[in-house]
Amino acid sequence: MLDASQKELEITPANVADEAEGVGKSDISTISEPARHWYIAYVGTRAEKAVRDRLLKEGIEAYAATQMEMRVRSNGRRVKIESPVITQYVFVRVTEKERRVIVEYPYIHFFLTDKASKPNDYGRHELAVIPDHQMSVLQSMLQQADSRVKFATEGFTIGDEVSVLGWEEEVKGQIVRIRGDKARYIGIRIAQLGCAYMEVPPTRLIKLNNNN
Repeated sequence: MLDASQKELEITPANVADEAEGVGKSDISTISEPARHWYIAYVGTRAEKAVRDRLLKEGIEAYAATQMEMRVRSNGRRVKIESPVITQYVFVRVTEKERRVIVEYPYIHFFLTDKASKPNDYGRHELAVIPDHQMSVLQSMLQQADSRVKFATEGFTIGDEVSVLGWEEEVKGQIVRIRGDKARYIGIRIAQLGCAYMEVPPTRLIKLNNNN
């Protein structure tokens, strides 16, 4: 969830890893099952859906940020297509042991690292990890949105925290103003990457009590 304080937040694209494997955060393991985290895999251009589908077929929890949208073909026929919102990234929820296997797949280039983390003795940073609640909000937004969701890596102004009326699952975010655009949007910050946002009519928004 975005910070709701009234200040400008600069978001910059995550820097890529210096080497494919990266350095993972220490997993908190239990006797029954090791911890699983959402990692960010960098893949080829226009390969998001194909990589996601291949991982899912292997039983690996994977997610590509896509949205169904209507397109008009040259013959005038209207068709729905699955279009990427965040390009060249596929999110995978795996253990560190599983990640070290997946990174060797030919269609996975590398996993993103968190350049804001303190490097270890070898100068390597921890892997970037997306919190579960942020992934849940992103998935709900893309599934239920009735307008185009966009993704920004540039700065934006944070406004009031809101929830959206009419969606089956409650999705909360902040009103954001994209630089150079007078419209208002609801946005959620995705750790390490940027802000997913969409325009929402004011009549469909409920202002939340920021004191709660």
